[in-house]
Amino acid sequence: MQIFQIIGYKNSGKTTLTCQFIKELSKRNLRVASLKHHGHGGLPLGIQNTDSEKHRQAGSIISGVIGEHILQLSTDNWQLTQLIKIYEIMHIDVLILEGFKHEDFPKIVLISDERDLRLLHQLTNVQAVLSTLPQNLNEVDAVIFQKNNTTELIQWYCNLLGY
Repeated sequence: MQIFQIIGYKNSGKTTLTCQFIKELSKRNLRVASLKHHGHGGLPLGIQNTDSEKHRQAGSIISGVIGEHILQLSTDNWQLTQLIKIYEIMHIDVLILEGFKHEDFPKIVLISDERDLRLLHQLTNVQAVLSTLPQNLNEVDAVIFQKNNTTELIQWYCNLLGY
């Protein structure tokens, strides 16, 4: 299973780019999955006040609910390595991680303004940058794409992945 990350600050376009990748990779008959980090604090919407959450709070190590073909699992301490193993069981070809900034998987970083440039110095394994900034980012050891050129970025990365 190939894994890569799409990284950027809130409202930088991560979800839009992730969806574009999912559509393109799916067109190539690949089994694509995604995992989004809820980095805004608190429980993700849809978890609070549910029976499965009551089970977890009562002491269940892992609590799950399934309905309309959707499985939701909750626990007090998910580790990314555990989650990746779940995706491996599903025979996924490509897993796109949206967020999880400090993990060391290959990354595409979205830069929306100059304040975002600090990400490039904090992160490891940056393969590509998608930027709205007009200046050249020569100091970055990655391939640079302009924000309006997502098609070229996706094609470049699919080639890099071997798809």
